[in-house]
Amino acid sequence: MTIKERFLKQQHAWMLGACYSRKHPDFQRYGGIDVAVSPRWKDCVETFVNDMIDTLPRSLSERRMALRNPRRPFEPGNVEWVFASKHYGLRAPDGTRPDMAEARRRA
Repeated sequence: MTIKERFLKQQHAWMLGACYSRKHPDFQRYGGIDVAVSPRWKDCVETFVNDMIDTLPRSLSERRMALRNPRRPFEPGNVEWVFASKHYGLRAPDGTRPDMAEARRRA
């Protein structure tokens, strides 16, 4: 198994957890507002790896998967790779932008 394949399998596990496991730290941002995973990817990790292997950036460090359109499920063509530091600055999956004043208060 290559490093890229291992990375994609970890991202697949994160995606399923965020959408379907109430104990996952990101569940409220995804599964809590009914973001799902396409049946093609949910049922088979190998299909996910094959679909995504060519879209990976050169550097995998600090990368996270994000939705392009938060009103659609995780599916081919609706995901992009962003730096983890920018991941939480994107809009929430329900399309809203976090209030920056509230984010500063929490920090």
